Amino acid sequence: MSTAQIVERMPASRRARTLYQLAVVIPLALYLLLTLPELRSELFDVSVLYFIVAVAVVDLIPVPGWGGLQLSLSFPLLLGVAIIFDPPVAGAIALLGSMDPREFRREVSPLKALYNRSQMALSVVAGSALFHLVAEADSEWYQLLLGIVFAAMAAYTINASLVAGLESLQRGMAFRQVLVRMHGPAPYEFLLSYIGLGLFGAVIAQFYRSEGFWAVMVFLGPLVFARQMYFRSRALADRLAEQNDVLAQQATKLEGLLEKEHHTVDELRELNRMKGEFVAVVSHELRTPVTALIGYAKTLRQPEFADDPAMRQEFLERMERQGDRLLRLVENLLTASNLENNQLPVSVGRVLFEDLVREVVEGLAGEANRIHVDVPDDLPVLTTDRQLLSRVLQNLVDNALKYSPDGSPCELQARADGHEHIVFWVRDYGIGIRPDELPRIFERFYQVDSSSTRTFRGTGLGLSLVHDLLQHLGGTIEVLSEPGKGSTFTVRMPVRHERTQMPTQASTGP
Repeated sequence: MSTAQIVERMPASRRARTLYQLAVVIPLALYLLLTLPELRSELFDVSVLYFIVAVAVVDLIPVPGWGGLQLSLSFPLLLGVAIIFDPPVAGAIALLGSMDPREFRREVSPLKALYNRSQMALSVVAGSALFHLVAEADSEWYQLLLGIVFAAMAAYTINASLVAGLESLQRGMAFRQVLVRMHGPAPYEFLLSYIGLGLFGAVIAQFYRSEGFWAVMVFLGPLVFARQMYFRSRALADRLAEQNDVLAQQATKLEGLLEKEHHTVDELRELNRMKGEFVAVVSHELRTPVTALIGYAKTLRQPEFADDPAMRQEFLERMERQGDRLLRLVENLLTASNLENNQLPVSVGRVLFEDLVREVVEGLAGEANRIHVDVPDDLPVLTTDRQLLSRVLQNLVDNALKYSPDGSPCELQARADGHEHIVFWVRDYGIGIRPDELPRIFERFYQVDSSSTRTFRGTGLGLSLVHDLLQHLGGTIEVLSEPGKGSTFTVRMPVRHERTQMPTQASTGP
């Protein structure tokens, strides 16, 4: 089977890599076959064999790669060869001398090994040709310097381009992207090192011309040792840089965790403070009606009051009011606990809003005459939880009465908002709310007057319960207020609770 047939039967990606490698190997082989016979005398000189052996020995010394490109110790030696010999001979030395330890371990295919040698030889041929166009080995120092810089740049460009081209085919990446990854974070430093090693090539050539081949070998010993130490220090510096990056990331994370911990501690302190205030307020709110109930009960046992029907009736009404107040407080606490634990049940039924308003107002007993009700009789019948909606009304009315001067009126009005919602609002003419306090009034335990000498009773649960209960019922609440002129709380309620709204079924044809 011919080579062309073998290539055609390969997978597309492998075929592309094979053709790419052959495109480098074949032209180089043809070039050497056509040019070397004319340089037969120079080719079979013993110095050529010496340099082939030197390049092979140096290439077998393991040197770490740098960002994907291998900065081999053989490079300055090959650049010295490019200065000393004509381009075809220099290319032959690079082709035969360039060794890869993986070849002996059979980790690379014969074609890949030949390609690696060929691309190195091609870069040396280009470098040698460019050097001999600019200078010769015995030229003035400035011509020699210019020639070696041009030769190093040419060898670097061809070597990097050929390596990147093959990597691009193997990894399926863009050529430019491969070049960036090959050079790592310091591309200019790598290029300068390449040119610096090229200058060592000029030194090697001069040593060879003045002292012979053994002077070159003596020179290479310290160079090998220095290069090994350089790469070890470079690897250590890279490792330290990585560790510093890790430490910096950990420090950033620790700062974030510490800030979060400080925030958590502040929240816990605030919660602890609120808990203490809540316990003190609730204790006071519970003690007030209990004390009143006990006081009225003891008073009724006195003979002068027990036989007075009018006084007995008045005391019983006051005891009933205090009992209702105590009951509302306990119910609010239980409701808040159930909301906190997501255990508040919703029992949906038919509710006449005007009847619910009447019950709430009548439950206020002596303060009922302060509530001016304006609720039309033709409101839609609600399908919602009667008890929870009653709790919303009670807390809004209690809040309006609490923050209004004694004897001042409060308004409770309602209207239909289309067929899907009703809107009702409670308006008072009390102390009002400052704009900076409006965003917080629905927070649990927050009170507009929260000073130690506050005038108004309460636990700070009422408005937060209203807000949370309305979320359960599908309603919303808004507030408009002006300090010193009062507040208006507006609730928008759906006529039908979401649990009663059946999903619309799409009809299907026969």
